[in-house]
Amino acid sequence: MKELFAAELDAKRTGEEGEEAKIEDEMNNFEHMTTKILNQVVTRFPTLEVFDEKMQHLIDVKEKIATMKPTIDIGWLRVNSTPLIKELERTINNWIEAYTNFLLNNTTKQIQNIKTFV
Repeated sequence: MKELFAAELDAKRTGEEGEEAKIEDEMNNFEHMTTKILNQVVTRFPTLEVFDEKMQHLIDVKEKIATMKPTIDIGWLRVNSTPLIKELERTINNWIEAYTNFLLNNTTKQIQNIKTFV
């Protein structure tokens, strides 16, 4: 009886080790798959809500810049701020483009990797 119990215990251990080996194989396969799919893809980035908030902030700043007067009189001095306004608008547009291009390029790369993987 003791020998039968020991044999069953050994079989259970072997079964558990087999399950662990299966899980380890699955994890290795998963890591291999994600390595192929996520090649050159940024996986840690803010949520879309954070992107939307930042984009809205940049759009608000752009609207404030658009309402600025092109010339300002300070005492007897007249300041032409048109070049500054244009440069600020260009900078804001560059940041908006950078945010949208990041999302576009990252998503496009993910899709390309998935197609290559499949």
